Amino acid sequence: MEEPYLSILGSLLGVLVGAAAVYYYGLRQDATQRRFAYLERQLAEFYAPLAGLRKQIRAKSELRKKVFDATAVAADQSTAIIDYHNKQFLEELIPKYREMLALFTERYHLADAETLEFYPLFLEYVEVWNMWLAESISVVVEKDIDHREEKVKPFYEHLERKMQQLQDEIARG
Repeated sequence: MEEPYLSILGSLLGVLVGAAAVYYYGLRQDATQRRFAYLERQLAEFYAPLAGLRKQIRAKSELRKKVFDATAVAADQSTAIIDYHNKQFLEELIPKYREMLALFTERYHLADAETLEFYPLFLEYVEVWNMWLAESISVVVEKDIDHREEKVKPFYEHLERKMQQLQDEIARG
C-alpha cells in the first residue's frame, strides 16, 4: 500500500520542483526585461536627447569659431558675421541650453545618482546666462562667480560616457 503513495508523492514532488523552477526563472526573466526596459527608457528619453542637444550646441559653436578664425586671418571680419553669430547664440544656442535644463528637470527621475550631482551646476550655468541676458547682472558679477563653460564640461563628458554605457549594456542583452 505504501508503494502507490510513494509513487504519487514522488510525482507530486517532481511537479512541485518543476513548477518552482519555472516560476523562479520566469520571475528572473521578468525582472531582467523590466531592467532593460528601464535602461532603454533612460537612454531614449533622457541621456540621448541631452547628448544630442549638447552635440548640436557644440557643432554650431565649433563652426562659429572656425568662421571667426578664418575671417580674422583674412582681415575680413565683418560686422555681419559677428551679428549673425550673436543672433544665433541668442535665438538658437541659449534656447538649446534651456531645453537641456528643462529636459533634465522634467526627466530627473530617469537620471542615475552620479548624473543628478551635475544638476545644480548645470542649472547655475544656464541661470547665470539668463540673468546676464536679462541684464540683471554685470560682467563683473559673472566673472566673480566664475561663469565658464569649462565648469560644465565634466557633465557633458559624463553624458557621453553614460549614453555609451547604456548602449553597450542594452546591446549585450
